[in-house]
Amino acid sequence: MFHLFLAVSPEIFLINATFILLIHGVVFSTSKKDDYPPLVSNVGWLGLLSVLITLLLLAAGAPLLTIAHFFRNHLFRRDNSTYFCQILPLLSTAGIISMCFDSSEKESQFESIVLIPLPTRGMLFLIPAHDSIAMYLAIEPQSLCFYVIAASKRKSEFSTEAGSKYLILGAFPSGIFLFG
Repeated sequence: MFHLFLAVSPEIFLINATFILLIHGVVFSTSKKDDYPPLVSNVGWLGLLSVLITLLLLAAGAPLLTIAHFFRNHLFRRDNSTYFCQILPLLSTAGIISMCFDSSEKESQFESIVLIPLPTRGMLFLIPAHDSIAMYLAIEPQSLCFYVIAASKRKSEFSTEAGSKYLILGAFPSGIFLFG
């Protein structure tokens, strides 16, 4: 059982770190005691740290391919190429989060930084996916995050319209893919 956890520990860590970031942002952004502090910089640094720790977990788990052979259960396949390919989305996510620091002065929404690691988690599950249901389970939560990102500007009519169209037009192929 411990072997299974080691094979997916980077993905599990990224999921838990993202939920902790969300809870941290919600608790401190509604704090009357702290006079409703802007959390974009704080959450951004914590998000960048969580992505880099995930990258370190992935790099530390790459030599443990003997453990990953136990995890080969026709859902995920682990080898050297999947570990290398999983490094690329993590590096790009770290770059995107670091670019968000410049735009943090214009818009003070910490939710946009919290939404960045969630599609990355979907990419990390999609790369070693070996079964079509594993691919579906990796793609669908990733697309839900993109729907929210498309409709993230609350005061823009176009953003709301784009998010709703993206949701409706994404639901049909998802249903067709799921039900055949």
